[in-house]
Amino acid sequence: MISPVHTDKSVFGWGDILENKCIVFYESWQMECCGTPFSTGDSIKWLVYKTNHLNSSVDVGIIDYCYEAHSSEWSNLLVLSGKVGKIKVLYQKYIPSQNNPRLLVPVNGKMIEIDIAKGFDRKIDEMEASGYIVSISEYTIRQATESEVTFR
Repeated sequence: MISPVHTDKSVFGWGDILENKCIVFYESWQMECCGTPFSTGDSIKWLVYKTNHLNSSVDVGIIDYCYEAHSSEWSNLLVLSGKVGKIKVLYQKYIPSQNNPRLLVPVNGKMIEIDIAKGFDRKIDEMEASGYIVSISEYTIRQATESEVTFR
């Protein structure tokens, strides 16, 4: 198992030094479709993929992983286990892209700290909840096996 150490002090403005912690982006639609609500302090076991970029109008800091429950490409997924720390909802306003009006791009946003993520968050200042930025502590990460990925 891999258990990386994350030491960026500026992770989305929380100011804590992260030791054996990682940051996961959990998209709202994934929670609303078939996700299980989670709270600060919960133990989790999620399928994720490695990332280093989140298309956001807000500086969210470093995102290490994205939650993924709708991919059947098991060889590209990892299993993340750990304890939920802080949770923030990322709210964003979208407008059509100048290059492709069928594509929406984020233009404004903000984050609000919460204690429980359960989906179907209400709009705030005409912005929609696009997902949750979740700090995970005491975590381990390993390659997923084919039998662990049940989406087909």
